[in-house]
Amino acid sequence: METNHSPLRAFEITFQTAGIIPPPYAHRYELRGTVNRSGGLDVVFDIHYVDRDELTEEEILAEGFTLNDDFHWEGALHPAWQEEVQKLVGKTILNKTTRAADDSENRIGLHLERAGEEPQFGKPRNREAWEYAGQELIQAIYETAQVEAPLKLIYLKRMKDKSVQLEMNVFFSKRTVKTRMQVGSLEKTKNLRWDDLNPILKMIYAGEFLVEKAVEREPKHPGQFLNPGDGLWYEFGKALQNPSGNNRYLDDVERTLDELLPE
Repeated sequence: METNHSPLRAFEITFQTAGIIPPPYAHRYELRGTVNRSGGLDVVFDIHYVDRDELTEEEILAEGFTLNDDFHWEGALHPAWQEEVQKLVGKTILNKTTRAADDSENRIGLHLERAGEEPQFGKPRNREAWEYAGQELIQAIYETAQVEAPLKLIYLKRMKDKSVQLEMNVFFSKRTVKTRMQVGSLEKTKNLRWDDLNPILKMIYAGEFLVEKAVEREPKHPGQFLNPGDGLWYEFGKALQNPSGNNRYLDDVERTLDELLPE
């Protein structure tokens, strides 16, 4: 693929969920980033949830939302984000197609300003990469604005004679992942590469999480458990089950998380 390595000055993402996405999930956002003198990103962000007048307050709250999830923020993100966006922009080619998006497709547009070039606007050929980057950027904004805490996942394996606990702390604001393992009184920590995070999270959250079978208190009986960040503990094979069509899910999750344990 042709790449462009001209320094990035500014970018803007405009995004709207696919027409088949119902409220209260349906939304649109605009995110503009400008490279500042310190190497970070000055960001202006607006997100608006649409078509919620079709729902009752009870229906919105039942899906885990509040009655006003619209959000506006202006501030600076960590320099790690300028580096990441610059890399992605360098791999991006824009199409100026006017074809209307299918109802099953999210709508995404980019406005790019590179040094020494005319501003460009269009739809990125690497649409999925930009959609995922947008999700991570939004999470970084919520963390930086202290609207949400960093993601914490806990994997607990209890055996008859000992227990092993792996805690994974994900900081989208700085693009860092720190893990902490505890075996009895022994504790070890290490950092995980950010690029290794996406496939791990994608695999974990593909499972079938049965909230009605999860528990709030840390389990004390033998078994394997996952706390995915919602404050609940899901036991493997009971509250956390294989998704339809993937009978190896639980085995794959166990193997992947076991491999993260520091030696």
